[in-house]
Amino acid sequence: MKYTLLFSIALSTLLYSCGKDDATKAPTDQDILNKRIEDIIPKKYLDTLKVLGFNINEGVTPPNVEGTYDIQPYILDTSNLDVDEPRGYRFHDGVVRLSGQNNKDFSIKLIGEHFLTDSDTSITTAISGSGNNFTVYGKVKSVSGSHSAIAAIIMTATKEANGLRNFKIGIINIDDSNGGGVFIPEGKGRVAHDADFISEKRAEKVAPADHNRERLSKGILDK
Repeated sequence: MKYTLLFSIALSTLLYSCGKDDATKAPTDQDILNKRIEDIIPKKYLDTLKVLGFNINEGVTPPNVEGTYDIQPYILDTSNLDVDEPRGYRFHDGVVRLSGQNNKDFSIKLIGEHFLTDSDTSITTAISGSGNNFTVYGKVKSVSGSHSAIAAIIMTATKEANGLRNFKIGIINIDDSNGGGVFIPEGKGRVAHDADFISEKRAEKVAPADHNRERLSKGILDK
């Protein structure tokens, strides 16, 4: 009985120590990345974009993709909106600026033009990927008068020397509580792509795009 009691105490001490070690274990890179992505887009909405044909480049070693890229021609691929044509609608040519990439916490700054509005700046952003393949996740607030909506804007592509290959973008309304019927409904989204499959990288210190040029079409989050 004495031996059994001593063994029980030793076993309890061992289990306590293991539990304590597990509790204080530092998060892995994948844990950090997963947390950032979950803060940007709920899994159910990311799954919706996947059903629409959007591919995610996973991994914790994304390439450096800082730069400014032209997305043109910018064409609708798929949508879960009944009012949309299945594919082929041309949106206003887009521009995406990526900067401040940090592969330790997987943060990156995203500024877009003509994805939601004339200018879109991410609230929270993350990047995943490996090799030359990457995916950028951004949470963006879109405002129209007194109404607003929160959208997730996800971009995926392969980095090349002069730009991005096979650029695709998925945008979905993740919070329409103040939308007032101005935006597409919550849970609805669109996937679009650069139709010539190459999104050219602009030279450094190029002047910003002219916002006064004629708008070709509606924004991707508009009704």
